Amino acid sequence: MQSAEQILQVHNLRDTQPRRLVLRALAEIGKPATHKEVFDVIQSHEATVNLVTVYRTLDTFEELGIVHRHPSSGGIVLCSKSEQKGHHGFLSCQKCGKVEEFIDPNLCKEENRIAQNAGFRPKNHISEILGVCAKCQ
Repeated sequence: MQSAEQILQVHNLRDTQPRRLVLRALAEIGKPATHKEVFDVIQSHEATVNLVTVYRTLDTFEELGIVHRHPSSGGIVLCSKSEQKGHHGFLSCQKCGKVEEFIDPNLCKEENRIAQNAGFRPKNHISEILGVCAKCQ
């Protein structure tokens, strides 16, 4: 996993304390989180960032693909494979809440084909497979 500073540098973003704090909070949480949960983790470390800044920072990160919105929970999760291009999907454990990200170029092509056959032009798509992880089985 890249450091907060490396992630910001790769995406040509200015390295600011609020951006670093948001990235570190997401890494600490380790599963899809709400904006408020990210804010609460930052506050628990006695750092000063307001909730509006957390919202704006996460919106920027989502636009750049640094974070993803988790399909079923709506929570934000740090992209664990930001250096890899292609379709990102999630394996989501319904028992412990663990989320593992995967990339599959063939799945991306198939989803595009399905959309195009329906006369739909996809802009983006995220897949999620719900189930039970190996640890919880």
